[in-house]
Amino acid sequence: MKEKSSNIYLKFLNILIVIYSFYICFTIFKNKVLLADDLSQVYESKNISESYFKYIHTFLDSYTMASRPISGFVSGTLVFFSKYNENIYFLGLFFFLLSLLTIYMVIQKILSKELASLVTLLYICSLLGTSIQFSPIMLNSNLATIFFSLSIFYLYFHEKIFISSLFFIASVLSYEIFFPLCLLHVFLLKDNRKRILFLVVTLGAIIVFRKVIQPIVFVHSYQRDDISKILDFNRVIFVGICSVKLFFKDIFVGIYKSLLNFKRLFFLELILALLISLTIYQTFRHYNFRHKLQFLEKICMISFISTLVGLSVFTVSSYIPTVFGFDNRNLGAVRLFYTVFVSTGLIYLFIKIKLRNQTISIVLASITFILVTTNINIKNSWIYAHNYNNELFGKLKLALKKDHITEGVVCIDNDIFNELSTNSNLIFKESIFYNNWEGPMLCEMNGLDSRKIHVYNRDKNIDCSTIFLYKNGLITKVK
Repeated sequence: MKEKSSNIYLKFLNILIVIYSFYICFTIFKNKVLLADDLSQVYESKNISESYFKYIHTFLDSYTMASRPISGFVSGTLVFFSKYNENIYFLGLFFFLLSLLTIYMVIQKILSKELASLVTLLYICSLLGTSIQFSPIMLNSNLATIFFSLSIFYLYFHEKIFISSLFFIASVLSYEIFFPLCLLHVFLLKDNRKRILFLVVTLGAIIVFRKVIQPIVFVHSYQRDDISKILDFNRVIFVGICSVKLFFKDIFVGIYKSLLNFKRLFFLELILALLISLTIYQTFRHYNFRHKLQFLEKICMISFISTLVGLSVFTVSSYIPTVFGFDNRNLGAVRLFYTVFVSTGLIYLFIKIKLRNQTISIVLASITFILVTTNINIKNSWIYAHNYNNELFGKLKLALKKDHITEGVVCIDNDIFNELSTNSNLIFKESIFYNNWEGPMLCEMNGLDSRKIHVYNRDKNIDCSTIFLYKNGLITKVK
């Protein structure tokens, strides 16, 4: 009877997870949230004049996409067809949903259906790499996650070395975040010959593409990884400090700031968070955690080490590990393994200190409620940043009309760093207008002719024919 009841709650939990994940993506789509690099991509789509195949080649032959041909092909296709229908661009969010399905499929084979649902839910609500969930352009990270998960699946359960290698190569050629995790495949394989075969196929193919094929095929070939940075001791130490800060401060700052925004939750969002948490409690109230104790310990250790290995990508990258702004987009691999580590580690700890099942379920439900509401508030912060940008450019349009300015270089003097630090609506310093490539699309979205009016943040351009001060929601001409 208890098992039947638990199965019913598990099915209901999975339905709620599907509803919740679709709701988050739908609200981003409904509000047409475009921030940072997405603004540039959508603006670019409006100026495409080439044929599809010619455009795809041009799109791939760039500093950002030459090393990522698989995700570049998908992104380029979405951008190309966005010129006919801008809504198509938001299909990029679909790959996050697809990554959830892939993660669930693999985890339920390794652990159980119940724990797979828990891990998938916590992955959705992760505070790491939030742009992966809310930004269509980050489909490259989601594609990398999908291919990597399938690579583990075929290696761990079927020992299909060649198929696993192909998926791993596809992951790296979508986004480089999982490249150091080839060590996990080596660990999972017990036969030395299979280990050598996997490394020869994967690393050989990746090196040949990066060092031989890529420079030949693409004029604007660019090697995004810089191995020499590993020898930069000061940078390695800096990455280490940022990593420690990330896990022991930044995540908790995000949760705290989200709790301050709790009152901004919609009633239905609060009900959804409560339903999910209550169903988590009911699902695990009679779950037999203890029969998986040793396996949980093993998975916990593997995921912990994999998290550290995933962080090593920052030692050869120009980025740093952070949850703030749009630079958090490189945390895809860390997001996945840290979620598994926290999920299995907490349960293992609860069992070792001999907590009762009911107590464990209450704690898991409480953690779920906090993370679900935090995730919703971060989503709301993305929407707020989008509205902030449009409000700024809407007021700029009125100010330009008032002063009869129809062309020229216009700079906005906005203390963005103070805004990011003091505005409680921006939980993880979500991207508000700052970079040069964001201006043209924001102009178009707010009725300004981007061919005549060129808008920059004053910090990014000193050659300004007109300057407007934007402070406390008011815009004033100062030059």
